[in-house]
Amino acid sequence: MRVALAAVLAAFAAVAYADFNDKKPITATITGATPSGYPRTMVEGLNAVVRDTYPGSAVSFKPNSPGGGVVAIAEKQADFTATATGTEIRLANEGKDPYKAPLRGKFSYVMMLYDNQYMHFVMTKEWADANGIKSWADIAAKKPKMRLAINRPDNPQTTIGGPYEVMKAYGFTINDIAKWGGSYVLGNSQIGLDALTDDKADVFMNARNLGDSLLKDIASKRPLLWIDGDTAHMQKAADTFHFKADMVPKGTYPFMEKDYPTVRMWVSLLAGAHVSDEVVYKYVKAIAENEARVQSIGGSLKTSFTVAKMATNPASLPYHPGALRYYKEKGLVK
Repeated sequence: MRVALAAVLAAFAAVAYADFNDKKPITATITGATPSGYPRTMVEGLNAVVRDTYPGSAVSFKPNSPGGGVVAIAEKQADFTATATGTEIRLANEGKDPYKAPLRGKFSYVMMLYDNQYMHFVMTKEWADANGIKSWADIAAKKPKMRLAINRPDNPQTTIGGPYEVMKAYGFTINDIAKWGGSYVLGNSQIGLDALTDDKADVFMNARNLGDSLLKDIASKRPLLWIDGDTAHMQKAADTFHFKADMVPKGTYPFMEKDYPTVRMWVSLLAGAHVSDEVVYKYVKAIAENEARVQSIGGSLKTSFTVAKMATNPASLPYHPGALRYYKEKGLVK
Protein backbone atom coordinates (compact mmCIF):
# COMPACT_ATOMS: atom_id res chain seq x y z
CA MET A 1 0.00 0.00 0.00
CA ARG A 2 2.84 2.34 0.94
CA VAL A 3 4.61 1.52 -2.32
CA ALA A 4 1.48 2.33 -4.32
CA LEU A 5 0.99 5.61 -2.45
CA ALA A 6 4.60 6.55 -3.01
CA ALA A 7 4.20 5.90 -6.73
CA VAL A 8 1.11 8.13 -6.89
CA LEU A 9 2.88 10.92 -5.03
CA ALA A 10 5.89 10.60 -7.32
CA ALA A 11 3.63 10.86 -10.35
CA PHE A 12 1.98 13.99 -9.01
CA ALA A 13 5.39 15.48 -8.26
CA ALA A 14 6.55 14.77 -11.80
CA VAL A 15 3.54 16.59 -13.21
CA ALA A 16 3.93 19.51 -10.81
CA TYR A 17 7.58 20.00 -11.73
CA ALA A 18 7.39 19.03 -15.37
CA ASP A 19 9.81 20.92 -17.60
CA PHE A 20 7.88 23.05 -20.08
CA ASN A 21 11.01 24.32 -21.82
CA ASP A 22 10.64 22.13 -24.85
CA LYS A 23 9.32 22.70 -28.36
CA LYS A 24 6.34 20.36 -28.11
CA PRO A 25 3.25 21.89 -29.74
CA ILE A 26 0.24 23.15 -27.84
CA THR A 27 -3.44 23.46 -28.68
CA ALA A 28 -5.43 26.54 -27.71
CA THR A 29 -8.33 28.71 -28.85
CA ILE A 30 -8.19 32.47 -28.30
CA THR A 31 -11.35 34.57 -28.31
CA GLY A 32 -12.60 38.01 -27.25
CA ALA A 33 -12.09 39.82 -30.55
CA THR A 34 -14.71 40.68 -33.15
CA PRO A 35 -14.46 39.13 -36.65
CA SER A 36 -12.75 42.22 -38.05
CA GLY A 37 -10.72 45.19 -36.87
CA TYR A 38 -7.56 45.63 -34.84
CA PRO A 39 -8.39 43.18 -32.01
CA ARG A 40 -8.55 40.32 -34.49
CA THR A 41 -5.31 41.46 -36.12
CA MET A 42 -3.73 41.48 -32.67
CA VAL A 43 -4.95 37.98 -31.77
CA GLU A 44 -3.91 36.51 -35.12
CA GLY A 45 -0.49 38.11 -34.74
CA LEU A 46 0.02 36.74 -31.22
CA ASN A 47 -1.12 33.29 -32.30
CA ALA A 48 1.36 33.31 -35.20
CA VAL A 49 4.19 34.03 -32.75
CA VAL A 50 3.16 31.05 -30.62
CA ARG A 51 2.78 28.71 -33.60
CA ASP A 52 6.23 29.63 -34.89
CA THR A 53 7.75 29.11 -31.44
CA TYR A 54 6.13 25.69 -31.05
CA PRO A 55 5.89 24.18 -34.56
CA GLY A 56 2.82 22.08 -35.14
CA SER A 57 0.73 23.93 -32.58
CA ALA A 58 -3.00 24.30 -33.23
CA VAL A 59 -3.56 27.83 -31.92
CA SER A 60 -6.69 29.34 -33.41
CA PHE A 61 -8.97 32.38 -33.24
CA LYS A 62 -12.67 32.26 -32.34
CA PRO A 63 -14.61 35.53 -32.84
CA ASN A 64 -16.48 37.00 -29.90
CA SER A 65 -16.86 40.25 -27.96
CA PRO A 66 -14.79 41.42 -24.97
CA GLY A 67 -17.69 40.63 -22.65
CA GLY A 68 -18.53 37.35 -24.33
CA GLY A 69 -14.91 36.25 -24.32
CA VAL A 70 -14.85 35.98 -20.53
CA VAL A 71 -17.99 33.83 -20.57
CA ALA A 72 -16.45 31.63 -23.26
CA ILE A 73 -13.31 30.84 -21.25
CA ALA A 74 -15.31 30.38 -18.04
CA GLU A 75 -17.54 27.85 -19.79
CA LYS A 76 -14.61 26.07 -21.53
CA GLN A 77 -15.71 27.18 -25.00
CA ALA A 78 -12.29 28.79 -25.50
CA ASP A 79 -9.00 28.84 -23.64
CA PHE A 80 -7.91 32.49 -23.68
CA THR A 81 -9.66 35.83 -24.17
CA ALA A 82 -7.47 38.67 -25.38
CA THR A 83 -9.55 41.79 -24.81
CA ALA A 84 -10.37 41.80 -21.09
CA THR A 85 -10.11 44.92 -18.96
CA GLY A 86 -10.89 45.71 -15.33
CA THR A 87 -14.51 46.16 -16.35
CA GLU A 88 -15.01 42.62 -17.61
CA ILE A 89 -13.01 41.16 -14.72
CA ARG A 90 -15.01 42.84 -11.98
CA LEU A 91 -18.45 42.46 -13.56
CA ALA A 92 -17.83 38.80 -14.42
CA ASN A 93 -16.49 38.00 -10.96
CA GLU A 94 -19.54 39.61 -9.35
CA GLY A 95 -22.11 38.40 -11.84
CA LYS A 96 -23.34 41.88 -12.72
CA ASP A 97 -24.74 43.00 -16.08
CA PRO A 98 -24.09 41.84 -18.74
CA TYR A 99 -23.13 38.67 -16.83
CA LYS A 100 -25.95 36.48 -15.58
CA ALA A 101 -24.08 34.73 -12.78
CA PRO A 102 -20.77 35.16 -10.90
CA LEU A 103 -17.83 33.61 -12.73
CA ARG A 104 -15.28 34.04 -9.95
CA GLY A 105 -12.70 31.26 -9.94
CA LYS A 106 -13.47 30.18 -13.50
CA PHE A 107 -10.82 32.38 -15.12
CA SER A 108 -7.48 33.89 -14.16
CA TYR A 109 -4.89 36.45 -15.24
CA VAL A 110 -2.26 35.74 -17.86
CA MET A 111 -0.71 39.02 -19.04
CA MET A 112 -1.19 42.69 -19.73
CA LEU A 113 -1.12 43.32 -23.46
CA TYR A 114 -1.24 47.12 -23.44
CA ASP A 115 -2.33 49.98 -21.22
CA ASN A 116 -3.03 52.76 -23.69
CA GLN A 117 -6.65 52.31 -24.72
CA TYR A 118 -8.03 55.84 -24.57
CA MET A 119 -11.72 56.64 -24.45
CA HIS A 120 -12.63 59.20 -27.09
CA PHE A 121 -15.34 61.72 -26.18
CA VAL A 122 -16.10 63.73 -29.29
CA MET A 123 -19.00 65.91 -30.47
CA THR A 124 -19.76 67.75 -33.68
CA LYS A 125 -19.13 71.48 -33.53
CA GLU A 126 -22.54 72.09 -35.10
CA TRP A 127 -24.32 70.29 -32.25
CA ALA A 128 -22.09 71.81 -29.58
CA ASP A 129 -22.67 75.36 -30.84
CA ALA A 130 -26.43 74.83 -31.18
CA ASN A 131 -26.70 73.62 -27.58
CA GLY A 132 -24.02 75.73 -25.93
CA ILE A 133 -21.96 72.67 -24.98
CA LYS A 134 -18.25 72.70 -24.27
CA SER A 135 -17.93 70.25 -21.39
CA TRP A 136 -19.39 67.33 -19.47
CA ALA A 137 -20.63 69.82 -16.91
CA ASP A 138 -22.55 71.63 -19.65
CA ILE A 139 -24.21 68.39 -20.72
CA ALA A 140 -25.25 67.64 -17.13
CA ALA A 141 -26.66 71.16 -16.66
CA LYS A 142 -28.37 71.70 -20.03
CA LYS A 143 -29.62 68.16 -20.71
CA PRO A 144 -29.41 68.56 -24.50
CA LYS A 145 -31.08 66.27 -26.99
CA MET A 146 -28.34 64.19 -28.62
CA ARG A 147 -27.86 61.33 -31.00
CA LEU A 148 -25.20 59.34 -29.18
CA ALA A 149 -22.96 56.84 -30.99
CA ILE A 150 -21.82 54.38 -28.33
CA ASN A 151 -21.04 50.69 -28.05
CA ARG A 152 -23.47 48.03 -26.87
CA PRO A 153 -23.46 47.20 -23.15
CA ASP A 154 -22.28 43.66 -23.94
CA ASN A 155 -18.96 45.36 -24.71
CA PRO A 156 -18.62 46.57 -21.09
CA GLN A 157 -15.21 48.25 -21.28
CA THR A 158 -16.29 50.93 -23.75
CA THR A 159 -19.73 51.42 -22.20
CA ILE A 160 -20.15 50.46 -18.54
CA GLY A 161 -16.48 50.93 -17.69
CA GLY A 162 -16.00 54.17 -19.61
CA PRO A 163 -18.77 56.56 -20.69
CA TYR A 164 -21.32 55.24 -18.18
CA GLU A 165 -18.95 55.89 -15.26
CA VAL A 166 -17.99 59.36 -16.55
CA MET A 167 -21.67 60.24 -16.86
CA LYS A 168 -22.26 59.07 -13.29
CA ALA A 169 -19.32 61.16 -12.09
CA TYR A 170 -21.01 64.22 -13.59
CA GLY A 171 -24.43 63.40 -12.14
CA PHE A 172 -26.42 61.74 -14.92
CA THR A 173 -26.74 58.30 -16.51
CA ILE A 174 -26.92 56.69 -19.92
CA ASN A 175 -30.69 56.36 -19.46
CA ASP A 176 -31.03 60.13 -19.11
CA ILE A 177 -30.01 60.59 -22.75
CA ALA A 178 -33.31 59.09 -23.87
CA LYS A 179 -35.23 61.04 -21.21
CA TRP A 180 -33.82 64.24 -22.69
CA GLY A 181 -35.27 63.29 -26.07
CA GLY A 182 -32.10 61.75 -27.44
CA SER A 183 -31.36 58.46 -29.19
CA TYR A 184 -28.54 55.95 -29.58
CA VAL A 185 -26.51 54.49 -32.42
CA LEU A 186 -25.30 51.24 -30.86
CA GLY A 187 -22.26 49.44 -32.20
CA ASN A 188 -18.50 49.28 -32.31
CA SER A 189 -16.33 52.32 -32.92
CA GLN A 190 -16.44 51.90 -36.70
CA ILE A 191 -20.23 52.01 -36.63
CA GLY A 192 -20.03 55.12 -34.49
CA LEU A 193 -17.58 56.84 -36.79
CA ASP A 194 -19.77 56.02 -39.78
CA ALA A 195 -22.70 57.60 -37.94
CA LEU A 196 -20.67 60.78 -37.39
CA THR A 197 -19.72 60.83 -41.06
CA ASP A 198 -23.31 60.35 -42.25
CA ASP A 199 -24.79 62.93 -39.85
CA LYS A 200 -26.61 60.23 -37.90
CA ALA A 201 -24.82 61.04 -34.62
CA ASP A 202 -23.91 64.21 -32.76
CA VAL A 203 -21.70 62.67 -30.09
CA PHE A 204 -19.21 59.78 -30.26
CA MET A 205 -18.04 57.85 -27.18
CA ASN A 206 -15.78 54.87 -27.79
CA ALA A 207 -12.15 53.73 -27.71
CA ARG A 208 -9.70 54.45 -30.52
CA ASN A 209 -5.94 54.66 -30.75
CA LEU A 210 -4.71 58.18 -30.19
CA GLY A 211 -4.24 60.08 -33.44
CA ASP A 212 -6.71 57.79 -35.21
CA SER A 213 -6.57 58.49 -38.95
CA LEU A 214 -10.28 57.80 -39.52
CA LEU A 215 -11.29 60.36 -36.92
CA LYS A 216 -8.91 62.90 -38.44
CA ASP A 217 -10.47 62.30 -41.84
CA ILE A 218 -13.98 62.82 -40.46
CA ALA A 219 -12.86 66.02 -38.75
CA SER A 220 -11.61 67.36 -42.09
CA LYS A 221 -15.14 67.06 -43.48
CA ARG A 222 -17.27 67.69 -40.42
CA PRO A 223 -15.85 69.96 -37.67
CA LEU A 224 -15.48 68.17 -34.33
CA LEU A 225 -14.69 69.10 -30.73
CA TRP A 226 -13.49 67.11 -27.72
CA ILE A 227 -15.85 67.18 -24.73
CA ASP A 228 -13.94 69.00 -21.99
CA GLY A 229 -13.82 67.88 -18.38
CA ASP A 230 -11.54 67.75 -15.37
CA THR A 231 -9.12 65.15 -14.07
CA ALA A 232 -10.87 64.71 -10.72
CA HIS A 233 -14.13 63.58 -12.32
CA MET A 234 -12.29 61.36 -14.79
CA GLN A 235 -10.30 59.73 -12.01
CA LYS A 236 -13.47 59.11 -10.03
CA ALA A 237 -14.89 57.33 -13.06
CA ALA A 238 -11.65 55.44 -13.74
CA ASP A 239 -11.24 54.17 -10.17
CA THR A 240 -14.33 51.96 -10.41
CA PHE A 241 -12.59 49.44 -12.66
CA HIS A 242 -8.91 50.03 -11.84
CA PHE A 243 -8.19 52.41 -14.71
CA LYS A 244 -6.69 55.90 -14.54
CA ALA A 245 -7.36 59.38 -15.77
CA ASP A 246 -4.94 60.71 -18.36
CA MET A 247 -4.59 63.62 -20.76
CA VAL A 248 -4.95 63.50 -24.51
CA PRO A 249 -2.23 65.91 -25.69
CA LYS A 250 -2.95 69.08 -27.58
CA GLY A 251 -2.64 68.52 -31.31
CA THR A 252 -3.46 64.81 -31.19
CA TYR A 253 -6.30 65.83 -33.49
CA PRO A 254 -6.46 69.08 -35.48
CA PHE A 255 -9.47 70.28 -33.47
CA MET A 256 -7.70 69.99 -30.09
CA GLU A 257 -6.36 73.36 -28.98
CA LYS A 258 -5.30 72.08 -25.53
CA ASP A 259 -4.87 68.89 -23.51
CA TYR A 260 -8.11 67.11 -22.60
CA PRO A 261 -8.75 64.59 -19.79
CA THR A 262 -10.11 61.11 -20.48
CA VAL A 263 -10.11 57.57 -19.11
CA ARG A 264 -7.12 55.43 -20.03
CA MET A 265 -7.68 51.67 -19.94
CA TRP A 266 -5.50 48.58 -19.96
CA VAL A 267 -6.24 45.37 -21.88
CA SER A 268 -5.22 41.89 -20.77
CA LEU A 269 -5.13 38.23 -21.75
CA LEU A 270 -7.07 35.87 -19.45
CA ALA A 271 -7.28 32.08 -19.38
CA GLY A 272 -10.00 29.69 -18.29
CA ALA A 273 -9.37 27.69 -15.13
CA HIS A 274 -9.49 24.52 -17.25
CA VAL A 275 -6.40 25.43 -19.29
CA SER A 276 -3.27 23.45 -18.41
CA ASP A 277 -0.23 25.08 -16.86
CA GLU A 278 1.87 23.95 -19.82
CA VAL A 279 -0.33 25.67 -22.41
CA VAL A 280 -0.40 28.96 -20.50
CA TYR A 281 3.29 28.82 -19.65
CA LYS A 282 4.27 28.23 -23.27
CA TYR A 283 1.94 30.92 -24.61
CA VAL A 284 3.39 33.44 -22.15
CA LYS A 285 6.96 32.37 -22.86
CA ALA A 286 6.52 32.65 -26.62
CA ILE A 287 5.18 36.20 -26.32
CA ALA A 288 7.81 37.27 -23.78
CA GLU A 289 10.72 35.96 -25.84
CA ASN A 290 9.54 37.69 -29.02
CA GLU A 291 8.97 41.23 -27.77
CA ALA A 292 10.04 42.98 -30.97
CA ARG A 293 7.87 40.75 -33.15
CA VAL A 294 4.86 41.32 -30.88
CA GLN A 295 5.38 45.06 -31.12
CA SER A 296 5.59 44.75 -34.91
CA ILE A 297 1.95 43.58 -34.95
CA GLY A 298 1.24 47.28 -34.66
CA GLY A 299 -1.48 49.37 -33.08
CA SER A 300 -1.53 49.45 -29.30
CA LEU A 301 1.01 46.62 -29.07
CA LYS A 302 3.54 48.71 -30.98
CA THR A 303 3.24 51.66 -28.63
CA SER A 304 2.60 49.94 -25.30
CA PHE A 305 3.54 46.25 -25.12
CA THR A 306 6.70 45.40 -23.18
CA VAL A 307 7.86 42.26 -21.40
CA ALA A 308 8.51 44.36 -18.30
CA LYS A 309 4.77 45.14 -18.04
CA MET A 310 3.40 41.68 -18.89
CA ALA A 311 2.85 40.71 -15.26
CA THR A 312 1.22 44.03 -14.34
CA ASN A 313 -2.14 43.16 -12.83
CA PRO A 314 -4.14 46.27 -11.83
CA ALA A 315 -7.28 44.33 -10.87
CA SER A 316 -5.28 41.89 -8.69
CA LEU A 317 -6.98 38.92 -10.34
CA PRO A 318 -5.21 35.66 -9.36
CA TYR A 319 -2.58 34.67 -11.92
CA HIS A 320 -3.02 31.45 -13.82
CA PRO A 321 -0.43 29.02 -12.34
CA GLY A 322 1.25 28.60 -15.72
CA ALA A 323 1.73 32.34 -16.13
CA LEU A 324 2.83 32.76 -12.52
CA ARG A 325 5.44 30.05 -12.95
CA TYR A 326 7.01 31.86 -15.91
CA TYR A 327 6.93 35.25 -14.19
CA LYS A 328 8.60 33.85 -11.06
CA GLU A 329 11.30 32.17 -13.11
CA LYS A 330 12.08 35.50 -14.81
CA GLY A 331 11.81 37.59 -11.66
CA LEU A 332 8.81 39.57 -12.92
CA VAL A 333 6.84 38.77 -9.76
CA LYS A 334 7.94 37.57 -6.33
